[in-house]
Amino acid sequence: ERHAGPTRRAAVRRGRNTIRNSHWEKPADILQSCIHSFALDKWLTQPAYVEVMVEKQALEGVLEPVCRELDIPFTANKGYSSSSALYACGKRFERKHKDGKTCHIIYLGDHDPSGIDMTRDVLDRINLFAGCDQADDGGNLYENVAVERVALNMSQIKTLRPPKNPAKLTDSRATGYISKFGPSSWELDAIEPSALAKLVRDAVYSLRDAELWEDAMKHEEAMKNELREMAKKSKFK
Repeated sequence: ERHAGPTRRAAVRRGRNTIRNSHWEKPADILQSCIHSFALDKWLTQPAYVEVMVEKQALEGVLEPVCRELDIPFTANKGYSSSSALYACGKRFERKHKDGKTCHIIYLGDHDPSGIDMTRDVLDRINLFAGCDQADDGGNLYENVAVERVALNMSQIKTLRPPKNPAKLTDSRATGYISKFGPSSWELDAIEPSALAKLVRDAVYSLRDAELWEDAMKHEEAMKNELREMAKKSKFK
């Protein structure tokens, strides 16, 4: 099958995709595809560096498109994140911290004994791997990578009233959790996908300089116009 124009990335649905090669009818078509795909890293001029992380891989299909739209890295875990994944993430933050950026993880997880503890675990290990778990002059440790848990929090549970589950008593963290929150737990999946997407967008917008972003968008469009002019003048028709 032949087609002209850019290839669009399909949503990830493992086991359901049809895989095929891309084709073009003429050389000029690939130039148009390049123009469509061209994008600047608009976060380079931002004072903040942001990534999104979710506890449950099942929500990858909900949050990955949002993060692509916002042009930020996205990680979907299966419970506690692996050391290799957090190490790679920590090294990215280390480089950005050395560039003078404030570093942030927007985190989403279940409200249960392990789900609450995962936020602490990500904070501790990311700062360790990023080389940011340093001591100030008074010997107190401080972190340079901030982890903001935007869901699932008790205030959202009280407002949205998702279905309850009993807290897992077999979880080693259950005693501390129950003493603080009671015997019930709640799953992140119970929140509407559109509400989760909005939480991520709002958190990112609060960290993004709108004026710098708009300037970067204009610069990107100007460079795309240069490519369009090159395509017009090309001998490949």
